[in-house]
Amino acid sequence: MQKFNEGDHVMIAKDLGTAMSHFTSDCEAIVIRSYKDQYGGNNDKSYTLYIKDQGRVSWYEEHQLTLIEANRHDLLQQWEDEALKATEQQSDLDWIFAHGTEILESASGSTLSALALCLGVTDLWGNRGEGFVYHMNAQKILMMARRYLIAGDKDGWLKWCESVKKWS
Repeated sequence: MQKFNEGDHVMIAKDLGTAMSHFTSDCEAIVIRSYKDQYGGNNDKSYTLYIKDQGRVSWYEEHQLTLIEANRHDLLQQWEDEALKATEQQSDLDWIFAHGTEILESASGSTLSALALCLGVTDLWGNRGEGFVYHMNAQKILMMARRYLIAGDKDGWLKWCESVKKWS
């Protein structure tokens, strides 16, 4: 019998075990659906969750979750709205160049995508969608933008990007 349902507000355990030590733990989430609900079959012990401030992640097991409150679709909507607002802010070039030093320390995916788009790059993941390719491309973008971010020079960045695109 399935323990959690769509919309349930849960707490993810602090210790997920060694096989999942790289997963986000010790935080709140909303249950999206069980594997069974999404794909059929009989696996009703594994879940896709919406983790607060992170988004959707699969493969959390029933024993790793504790119910906080059932049927919190409203909270899921609130978290999604907050994430959309953050994405809009963090992809705004004026905001990016006003926070250049912070961005060099910890850039969001939205910020990296916005900077890459200035160069005409629409996909940092590469043709196979691999994380290490994304990481390498993200580091290249930050390296190229570094002096402009430190100086808060959006116009200089845009001019430089246009000159680079002319040579491509």
